[in-house]
Amino acid sequence: MPVLTIAACSDNNTAAGTSDGGKKGNPVTLKIELFDRGNTPPGAPPLTESWFVKYMQEKFGDPNNIKLEFVSVPRTEEVPKLNVLMAANEAPDIIFTYSDPAVQNWVKQGGLTDLGDLLNQHGPNLKKYLGDQLLNYGVINGKQYTIPAKRIILASSTPIIRKDWLDKLGMQPPKTTDEFYSVLKAFKEKDPGGTGGKVIPYGIRYNNNLDPLVRTFWKKMSEEEYYTLPDWMKPGNKDGYKFLNKLYNEGLISPDFALDKDGKKFQADLVNGQIGFAITNTNEPVYQAYYSTLQKNVPAATLLPVDPFTNYEGKHVKQIYHPLSAHIMIPKASKRAVEAIKWLDWMSDYKVIFDLQNGTEGVTYKKGDDGIPIFLDTDEAKKIMYNYLDYSMMINGKDMGDPEKTLKANAADPKYKDFTMDSIKVGDTDGQLPARFNRPIEAQIKYNQTLSDKGVEITVKTMTAKPADFDKLYDDMVAEYMKIGGKEVQDEMLKAYQEMKKK
Repeated sequence: MPVLTIAACSDNNTAAGTSDGGKKGNPVTLKIELFDRGNTPPGAPPLTESWFVKYMQEKFGDPNNIKLEFVSVPRTEEVPKLNVLMAANEAPDIIFTYSDPAVQNWVKQGGLTDLGDLLNQHGPNLKKYLGDQLLNYGVINGKQYTIPAKRIILASSTPIIRKDWLDKLGMQPPKTTDEFYSVLKAFKEKDPGGTGGKVIPYGIRYNNNLDPLVRTFWKKMSEEEYYTLPDWMKPGNKDGYKFLNKLYNEGLISPDFALDKDGKKFQADLVNGQIGFAITNTNEPVYQAYYSTLQKNVPAATLLPVDPFTNYEGKHVKQIYHPLSAHIMIPKASKRAVEAIKWLDWMSDYKVIFDLQNGTEGVTYKKGDDGIPIFLDTDEAKKIMYNYLDYSMMINGKDMGDPEKTLKANAADPKYKDFTMDSIKVGDTDGQLPARFNRPIEAQIKYNQTLSDKGVEITVKTMTAKPADFDKLYDDMVAEYMKIGGKEVQDEMLKAYQEMKKK
């Protein structure tokens, strides 16, 4: 994979921070970002007071005279929130994001600590665990500005359907886009879930879970076009949105998706048994307890991973991930860089990884015959384990240190093991990696928020427009998108692509 390179505004990002921790003096405070996904179960402690927080304080904080303080940031607003905190020099000592443009922007502004010497001095276990290849994803202009978290499962998204609804209607799981449409129509007209008119055949949330459908409408294109054209201009993308417009106007899509900015309405509709089909992150229904909550509310409900969308080649293309997950960073303003690296180094031990990903034996899991932990299906366990992956932030997915055991561990809940394995298989099928350049795209940094906001506007307005207005509206809005920065991004991506090909 190419190493990201960028010219930073400041070259004096030396190993910041001093270690005041240890046995002497008052404890120092290490502040750590934590996603708030809005899914805390009733009766569970707040995210910042969870079992995981207490475990880390006891096992790492207390012995090192460090008080760990977690700062929750709404998952759906993380980059804007972090931008504000970074600008005010008030960001936590450890921050993380999935947004490459955000990382590039903070580097350009001189806002991140160079972690190279810190890793050499205080992160031997961390370096060994991640390895040089993965760490290279965080090298910018020859300096280690981020620690790329390890992604265990590369599958990104998986379509799921209510199998009990299909069975009730005597229908087979859809294998083509046409069959998918027929199933949605049947869900709408016959309401097999008995929702009393509240049925949502295809549940979507604000600006999300559309990719596997839209992507299969893309027509043949060159690698250069794939790398450099904005999705809005990729051949066939307009057809994908025209299909979504058709579904919306026929009442087959969540009617209020445009208002569901935090995804809570989508979650509620899904677990209350009103959604027939959806696309989620590959293992999201299990680790965010959608499936178990759905079955608690609707005992007969069963979810089935399906792969219905087909492209011009008959393939079920969908985007997958690069092997890095989030970028973990230490702001330049932090005075706790040493403590931060020590904490991450401590987290690189497999005993710690195991505990952070499984909890307490007999309370949240039991060990199977093969030694792989199996989650306990109890309310107590769910109140502890919700969002467990966000606390072991260096790993996205479960890691057992062995490929075969790791795959089994990611299907650790025996009740949903087959669902999880099928979901990973579907999510991997015909996967396409997103374009990645060997240098940052300056125009993308400059226009990232503007173009992101415009993209949301295009999605909402084109999907909800009257069918007769769709073509002109799509063309006009995409032209505006290109005018306000999209063309500059495209031109720079083309230049970067051509430079990569010459090497």
